[in-house]
Amino acid sequence: MTNNKVSVQTQFADGLPFIQGDRVQLQQVMLNLIINAVEAMTEMGEGSRRLLIGTRKEGSDGLLVTVQDSGPGLRPDSLDNLFDPFYTTKPHGMGMGLSICRSIVEAHGGRLSAGSHDGPGATFQFTLPTHGEGDSRARQHEVAA
Repeated sequence: MTNNKVSVQTQFADGLPFIQGDRVQLQQVMLNLIINAVEAMTEMGEGSRRLLIGTRKEGSDGLLVTVQDSGPGLRPDSLDNLFDPFYTTKPHGMGMGLSICRSIVEAHGGRLSAGSHDGPGATFQFTLPTHGEGDSRARQHEVAA
């Protein structure tokens, strides 16, 4: 992300269980969250622009994916509507990206949420149900995908 002067860091947990899902749809969710984060940071003046993408186990049967930026953060009054269709905080946005992301995550049995954190920036995270290593359906999907 050199053109936007964004430093990308990853914190991927080792040994995570399989998830079962549509690879293209889940890539779309990740791409949208990453693009939104980069665009939010690009609107800022000079300063540290960090994008952190992480994964970890969530409970006994879930995977948590986090996309955290150091942008201007989320306005508290926008949190209730952030995932509504046609709601946008961007001057030229259509307001469909986060709504579609939430629909995709929920169709996979997961949950997508957003919030601010200590300091500047915003955090978007979603959980997906996992399948144990012994689950042949998950292994078949992993091989076939």
